[in-house]
Amino acid sequence: MCPLPVSSLYLERSANATLDLVADQGVLADPSPRLVTKNSARAAAFYELLRPHRHRVRYLKVTAPTSYSLGPEDLNAAPSQEGLTELPDHFLWSSTLSNLEYLELAFGTWEDRNHSQWPIVTSLQELRLYGPWTRSVTVLVSPSLKHLTLGDHPRLGLKVVRDILLSTPALESLTFSDVILYSREGLASNDVVAISSLKSLSVMRSNSLTIKWIVETIDCSNLHDLSLNFIGRVYNPEPWATTFNTVDTTRLQLFGTPLLQVRRLDLVSCEASPSFLEITLEYLPGLNQLRIASASLTDHHLRVLAVKTLINGDVCKCPQLSSLTIENEPLIGSNIVRYVVQSRSEASFPLSSVTLRGVDREKIFWEDLQCIRACGVVDLNVTAFGKDDDDSESSSEWSTDQGSEDELLSGDEDVIAR
Repeated sequence: MCPLPVSSLYLERSANATLDLVADQGVLADPSPRLVTKNSARAAAFYELLRPHRHRVRYLKVTAPTSYSLGPEDLNAAPSQEGLTELPDHFLWSSTLSNLEYLELAFGTWEDRNHSQWPIVTSLQELRLYGPWTRSVTVLVSPSLKHLTLGDHPRLGLKVVRDILLSTPALESLTFSDVILYSREGLASNDVVAISSLKSLSVMRSNSLTIKWIVETIDCSNLHDLSLNFIGRVYNPEPWATTFNTVDTTRLQLFGTPLLQVRRLDLVSCEASPSFLEITLEYLPGLNQLRIASASLTDHHLRVLAVKTLINGDVCKCPQLSSLTIENEPLIGSNIVRYVVQSRSEASFPLSSVTLRGVDREKIFWEDLQCIRACGVVDLNVTAFGKDDDDSESSSEWSTDQGSEDELLSGDEDVIAR
């Protein structure tokens, strides 16, 4: 946090300008009772300083190892010196935050309190909650919300998520990050939430069951952007021992009906047979941009994107696809990409953008890249990793962008061609 004298000076000189506040208490290296008390007192003094300026706050981000009690403010009670540690609660739970548009709360632990007196902030546009928050804070969710992020929750009930979504009719983007759903209790299989304004859905670092439940619970028919990261976090009391694992999605069917509006799909760490990718893409006929990363791809997976010539005509997955990005796939080389691009170009389903990042340098061939470019790919970027003669790790970048050399990444990259 900024020193109080400096904060006071900023507040004085900013007059009636809107305020963007970030209060990050961080993690104490020495969590002794004395330092914890001192840190809490500094935070309380900071919020007390801001109290008369709450109507000016537009952006508020609060991060701390543990949560405040987050109880509603007793407007008739004057804060006492002994009660200074409760001031952050009073700061948040007040109707004077009338211009708040962005609120982010990230706590290591949360306390469960009754927040029935919370005055809904009708101006709130974006809400981000991180940590094992409880149902009681869902009153923060207002009908005006356009962007919602729920993160770092290792045990979340699907019914709570559904109840939240029912309160957000204007939601445009929804993100789950490091969230594990553990129960469908109280929900029928057809309990689907329809939010006509929802255009973007991201589920990051979650297991396949969590992702399946989320996709089944939300009506995705109006989605434009869909990002699914199947990396499962294995929690450990020691942060250094936390690990990640790739999730096998071979038997997972994500969609029950075609999603005609989806234009962009990100798939990360979904290790599965080619049939998973083929079935998934069948439900996305309007897809325009596809990114696959860290999914143990082989040539057989990418052949799904090639045009198949049959007696009754050509069959093409995602006929509107124009952009393909492959990342961190050491088994994928330029030859299979050339095959896909060439087959689509000859059948009049051309790609205009191809990016290969984190592939094996020894599997990239100049003649393939030239052919890919000749097939109409105007935006071709290749970053390949391998070993130099001295066995030191290095990477090489090849690009057909029309920018200057100053736009190249700095570091150990060697420009193969420009």
